[in-house]
Amino acid sequence: MSSTGLWVVGVLPDEEARTLPDRYIHLVRPGDWQRPPGFGETLAWWSNGGDQEPFFEHPADPSGPLIPTPTARRFADFFNDANRPTEATEAMRDASMTLTPEAEGAGLFVATARKAKPAAALCYGLGAERSAMFPGWFGDFLLSAEEVRTALPRAEEALDLATTQRSEVLSRITAWMTAMGDAPDFDAAELIDAPLQVLRFAAETGSGATACSRWY
Repeated sequence: MSSTGLWVVGVLPDEEARTLPDRYIHLVRPGDWQRPPGFGETLAWWSNGGDQEPFFEHPADPSGPLIPTPTARRFADFFNDANRPTEATEAMRDASMTLTPEAEGAGLFVATARKAKPAAALCYGLGAERSAMFPGWFGDFLLSAEEVRTALPRAEEALDLATTQRSEVLSRITAWMTAMGDAPDFDAAELIDAPLQVLRFAAETGSGATACSRWY
């Protein structure tokens, strides 16, 4: 069965961004935020050089596709565990998505990829240090207008890349999309540029911002 990764980044009214968590706090259950065994160790590994280990290797046939290493699988599993769905988070994600613009543009970016998660590709592409500058937690966030303004400078530092850095990030995103998924035509440049465009638009308009990943 085929599967599709979805990542949505969009603006929403500031008041909604500020009140959504309180609206769904009653759905939080004991144990919702427990991480699986080994999660902390893998986070430490990723943050302290693991992001630069070989994630992919070339096959014996140079014309063949890249092959994921156990390191790539480890990060993919870690990423899936980072934002495990709970009743409360899923309700907030559903609600926030209904509050974003209906059509893609300055205030909404939607990335899809067959068999791969776009937000995971971006985190791998940026590496640990730069992806940590991006707001939220591994591709998920809900920010008020004030929080957007606070987060924007570091998001710009993470995504507004010099030519050499951008080329490396693009290459890493493309490797993830082709080796971990089946999206060879994925627009890696848009994955870098569009989220920053949304955050800048939110700051200019005094809006909140949200991002979330889905797997279908």
